[in-house]
Formats: sequence, structure tokens, C-alpha cells
Amino acid sequence: MKTLIISIFTFSFILFIGCKKEEPKPELPKPVSQTEVKTTPPDSSIIRSSTVDVATLDLNKDGKVFQCPMHYEVISDKQEPCPICKMDLEEVTVEQAAKNLK
Repeated sequence: MKTLIISIFTFSFILFIGCKKEEPKPELPKPVSQTEVKTTPPDSSIIRSSTVDVATLDLNKDGKVFQCPMHYEVISDKQEPCPICKMDLEEVTVEQAAKNLK
């Protein structure tokens, strides 16, 4: 009889330990809604081709123009941001700008 009681107690104890309380499932994140962003196309008036004569772009004839350090095809006679990457144009000589285009 003792063996039966010990066996039942052991079996009950094993069942009790084996039954875990179910953890609540974490909430799913809210779905991300995507909105369409309308961008204006870059001002292409200062985007030049590689065959441009840089000297003709020097309107004030001081021997210097402004050129984007990342996009050499963006050349202007005045300081302004690059229409492609929005970086400020750097002042360079006409010769250096022509050399950068090659």
C-alpha cells in the first residue's frame, strides 16, 4: 500500500511539475503604413554633360566656378546646393572643373 501511495504521489508530482502555466503571447507590432512621398525632380539647369566648355560657365570671368565634389557634372557660377545630393558646391578653378569632368 505504501508503494502505491508513493507511486501516486510521485506521478502526481511529475504531472504538476510538467504542466507549466502558458505564457501570454507578445503583442504583434502595429503594421507600418507606407505613404507615397512626392519629390520634386532635381533642378537640371546646372547639371552639365562631360563635353561642356567650362570656361563658358564662368559668367563673371573670375576663373572660378562651383562644382559638386560628388557629382562633377554639376557646375555653376554661383554658390548653391547640388540638385542631386544637396551638398554645397565647392569653388574650383575652371581648369580643375574641366579636368574633373574627364
